[in-house]
Amino acid sequence: MTRTITFLLCAVAFSAALGFTGAIGVSSPSRADDDLEVLWDQYYDFGFMNGGFGIYGEYYTQDDFTLETDAELEAVECWAYYYPEEPDYHPQPFNVTVREDHYGMPGGYYFTPRTFDVEETYTGFDYHGHPLYHYRLNIEPRDVDGGMTFWLEIRTDAENCNWGCKTTGNLYYQWNQWNKAAFFRLLGTPDDTRVEAASWGEIKAAYSE
Repeated sequence: MTRTITFLLCAVAFSAALGFTGAIGVSSPSRADDDLEVLWDQYYDFGFMNGGFGIYGEYYTQDDFTLETDAELEAVECWAYYYPEEPDYHPQPFNVTVREDHYGMPGGYYFTPRTFDVEETYTGFDYHGHPLYHYRLNIEPRDVDGGMTFWLEIRTDAENCNWGCKTTGNLYYQWNQWNKAAFFRLLGTPDDTRVEAASWGEIKAAYSE
């Protein structure tokens, strides 16, 4: 009995330590109350953030990604701050555009849904005095082919909004290539997961007959 209690206390302490790590912003996990999987992740870490690129008005920023398998994209997470001045309120919605690849650079539209289903959370960090926000943009499920290069372009009606980034990557800003990587995460349902769920449904239906 004593050993069991000791083990449980150690497990609780370990879980609390993991929760604290997330709270200080080393990593911002996706929302835990859904079944979406991480399809692609640029690994946000405030310690490596060294600037941002505009995602509003006349400014265009795209970053490339490739999914391992066909999937339904259902949400996008990104990190942004407002510079030089933060507006009194943060206008929404956002456009979540996926572009095709055109010889190693952003090409034509693959799809471009507009969403008002936006979750904004202050990360607790300020970039040179400007609050950094985590955004989750929920969209209607869209099919994305695996094994192909695409470009993610997020735009907003909010002025002075900038997408947080880090060094080492392949990002286009104003149609010029930069050795940067924007912080973003793609969430959704891989095709193999959907197939397994359908198969299990067929098995249960077979037994009920």
